[in-house]
Amino acid sequence: MKTLTRFAGACKLFCHIALPCIYERVAFVGHVYYRHDDLSWREASWHRRIASREDLALWAAKCVKVCDFCGCNDSWSVGVFADRYTSILKHTINIRRLTFNMCLIENEHWRAMMALGALEELCIYRCEFAEVPQPTQTSHPVKISVPFVEFYQGDDVDASVAAEALDLGRLRSLKTDIGFAGLLNWPQDCILEKLHVSGIDYSSSEHQAILKPILRQTGQRVTELKLTFWDRIFLPDFESHLRDTLPENSQNLRSLTLVVDGMTRDSVEARKMSSFICRYVGFSPTMEKLAIKYFSLFPSPRRRPQPPSPDHVQDITLSTILPVFPKINYVEIYGTTLRLEGCSWVKFRAV
Repeated sequence: MKTLTRFAGACKLFCHIALPCIYERVAFVGHVYYRHDDLSWREASWHRRIASREDLALWAAKCVKVCDFCGCNDSWSVGVFADRYTSILKHTINIRRLTFNMCLIENEHWRAMMALGALEELCIYRCEFAEVPQPTQTSHPVKISVPFVEFYQGDDVDASVAAEALDLGRLRSLKTDIGFAGLLNWPQDCILEKLHVSGIDYSSSEHQAILKPILRQTGQRVTELKLTFWDRIFLPDFESHLRDTLPENSQNLRSLTLVVDGMTRDSVEARKMSSFICRYVGFSPTMEKLAIKYFSLFPSPRRRPQPPSPDHVQDITLSTILPVFPKINYVEIYGTTLRLEGCSWVKFRAV
């Protein structure tokens, strides 16, 4: 009897140790080769046990820290996603990161997300939205309060529903495309610190009209700014774009990254780009990192543009960048990087 008691205690101890590791991250996939009536045994069993409120299943749900939903936008999977997975989501009260990839998000999902008090990161990729989130009671929250959001909308998708659902007053980090960024109405007391905007066409007056007010509304708080341009850069037009877009007040900026196309770059252009940035950002006592990158469009390293020499980047840093950004300690220009270590600049090329 003592042996069985000890064995039972060991099993219980193992369960308490292993279960949080097993269920720390869960993923639910609803691709076309699955059927709603042929779900995996583990998912179906877990759902049934949660529905019947079994202690072990509910405890496992509380162990979930990261949850991913993918491919739940087909007609056959929408019902399962709205019913089965939403009920699971309601019990994952300790979840930190939640991802939706190609899903149909409805009112039930919004309400479940609003109830996740521990949620820190919300990632939404190429999803569709069926309805505006509505609270069931007046005491329920009407916005999703989450500090970190990554949102990339699909083609021809109306993302205004998602824009209305986010509490921008609590948002500290946003990674998104230019289309969704234009839907956001920033409050005056926003606390945004990190902003990444991609898919920008610098020659588009519409994109410029979107980007300019965003940077001005958030410029006083943002410490890390990354802008990704997808079209070919012509320096005179790009200089004009930077002059008209970058905010006058960006004194808190510590990191600035510009991502441009991967066409061949020469030393003259690298110096001009650096000069443009320094001129239109202006003197900044806080800037620590400056990066000018190109798209990784080339599968083979042999086809990538040749990075500038480390000596040339160091010359640009000392003559152009350092006088404007006296606290700079990291410079990357088209794949060549300088890092300040102690009192010396260490030069290396990115692989």
